[in-house]
Amino acid sequence: MCSAKHVVLIHGAWSRGEQLAPARAAFEERGYTAHTPTLRHHELPLHQGALKVASLSLRDYADDLVALVNSLDSPPLLVGHSMGGLLAQLVAARTRPAGLVAACPGPVAGVLGGTRSSLLMSLPHVLRPRSWTKPWRPPTFEQFRRWIANAQTEDTAREIYDGLVCESGRYLWELLLAVPRLSKVTVVDFAAVSAPVLAMGAERDRIVPPGVVRRTAARYRHGASVEIPGSDHMVFSGAALPVTMSHIDEWMATNHVLAAG
Repeated sequence: MCSAKHVVLIHGAWSRGEQLAPARAAFEERGYTAHTPTLRHHELPLHQGALKVASLSLRDYADDLVALVNSLDSPPLLVGHSMGGLLAQLVAARTRPAGLVAACPGPVAGVLGGTRSSLLMSLPHVLRPRSWTKPWRPPTFEQFRRWIANAQTEDTAREIYDGLVCESGRYLWELLLAVPRLSKVTVVDFAAVSAPVLAMGAERDRIVPPGVVRRTAARYRHGASVEIPGSDHMVFSGAALPVTMSHIDEWMATNHVLAAG
C-alpha cells in the first residue's frame, strides 16, 4: 500500500520549479509529498535556454507533466500557477488527479480574458517577425513590479525576478489563439475531470481578471472559485502565501481531497 499523498506544483511562464519552493515547503509541513518540476529547458540559464524553449508548445509541457503524474504511486493534487494553471487543467483532463487548483490561470480555449497590462506585456513580442519561433523574454524589472509583482515587497519581487528565464514564443501564440478557439492545444476536456476543482484569483492581479477565474470554475462539475484579498498575480509568494494556503486547506477539507481513508 502506498502512503504518500502527492502534490504536483506547476510553475508559470518565465519561471522554474524552484520558485515554488515556499509553496512546496508549506505542503510538506502539512505532511504531503510535494513535487516542483521545472518545465522543459527552463532549468537552463536565460541565454542558454532561449532558443531551446522558443518553439516549444504547451503540448510539450503537458506531455512531460502527464508522464510525471502517471509515474506516481497515487493520484496527486495538481496545483498550477498562471501558465501552470492552464497546464494543470490540460493534465487533469488526461490523468485522474485527486484534485485540481488553478491559481490565476491562463485562459483555456473559449474563455475570454485579458487586461491592459497583459496586452502591454505581450505586444512587443507579438509584433516581432515570426515571433512564434522566437523566445519570449521576460519584461524589465520595472514592468514586472508594475504588472505582476505589484503587491510584493521590493526584496521579494527582486528575488522572483532574478530567477526568470525565457519563455516559448509559440506558447504565447497558442494562448492568444485560445479565445477564438483557433488553437486546439488549449482545449480542455472539462467533462473528463471528475475531481474537485478550485480556481483562485487575486484582488490586485493585473494579468488575469476575475472573470477568467469565475468562468474557469464554472466549466467543471465540481468547480469553485475564490479571490485572495490584497494579492497580486504572485499568490504563492510573500505575504500572500499563507492566505492562499488557508483557502486551499479549507477547500481540501471540504472536498476530502487527499483525505485519509
